[in-house]
Amino acid sequence: MSDTIQNMQQEPVPSQHEATAQSEVFVIPRTIFNNVVIATVFFILGGLAAVLLMNNSARSTEQVISQAVATAIESFADTQGDRPVPSLNNPGTRLEVSPDDDPSHGPADAPVTIVEFSDFNCPYCARFVRDTLPLLRENYGDQLRFVYRDFAILGPTSVDAAVASECANEQSAFWAYHDLLFANQGSFGRERLLSYAQQAEINVEEFSACLDNTVIRDEVLADTTEAQRLGATGTPTFFINGRPLIGAQPYATFAAMIDEELATAGNNP
Repeated sequence: MSDTIQNMQQEPVPSQHEATAQSEVFVIPRTIFNNVVIATVFFILGGLAAVLLMNNSARSTEQVISQAVATAIESFADTQGDRPVPSLNNPGTRLEVSPDDDPSHGPADAPVTIVEFSDFNCPYCARFVRDTLPLLRENYGDQLRFVYRDFAILGPTSVDAAVASECANEQSAFWAYHDLLFANQGSFGRERLLSYAQQAEINVEEFSACLDNTVIRDEVLADTTEAQRLGATGTPTFFINGRPLIGAQPYATFAAMIDEELATAGNNP
C-alpha cells in the first residue's frame, strides 16, 4: 500500500444503528489534498507561462512569471468556489446526494436510495460487494435502489478500472464488469481490462476505443470531485437517503438505517 494512503479504524457505529463492529475505510490524508492543490496550480502555471512568454517577448521573464502565478491561483480558486466541506461524522447529517446518471439497480422511485462512492482497488469495497450487497438486494427488493459512483483515489489503476467500468456501462454490461473488477483486484492493466470485457461478452473493439475516450475519464474525475465536495475522505462511503455511512459496516448497520428510512416513509421494513 502507498505510504500516503492509510487504513483507518473508525469510531464505533452510533447506538441507534444497533451495531458494535468498527468500520474499515481507506482515508486520504489532508496532505494529499494540499499536494493536489499545489500540483494543479503549477500545472496551470506552466502552461500560462509558456503562452505569456511567447506573447510578451518584450517583457522580462520575472514579470511574465509573476503574471502567470497570479492568473493560475485565481483560476484555481475560481474552480473551487466558497464551498464548505460538510462533516460526515455529525449525528443527523443528511445531504442532497445526486444519483447522477450513474449505474444503478432497483426502481428509480424506491423509498430508499443508497449511493456508494467506491474504488475498484479498495478491499473493503470488495467486502461490501461480496458480503453485504447481495443480502440487501435479497431482503429489500424493490424497496431499495442502489447507485454506484466512482471515488477513484487509490492510484492511476483505480482511474483506469473506473473508466473501464463506464465503458462496460456504455454496452449495458456494468454490473457484470463491476463484479469481475472486484473479483480481480490488483490486475487492472489494459490487457486485463480487455480480457474482462471479453468475459463479460462485451464488444472488445468498441470497448478498447472507449478506454481512450477523454469524456469518459472526465466523468470518473467528476464523480471523485463530487465525493470530495460531499465530505468523503475514504472508500467506501455510502449515503442512505442522504445519510452518510462510512466504511465496511456489517449488514446489520445498513439494515437498521434502511428500516428507519422505510418507517419514516410509511413502509413496513
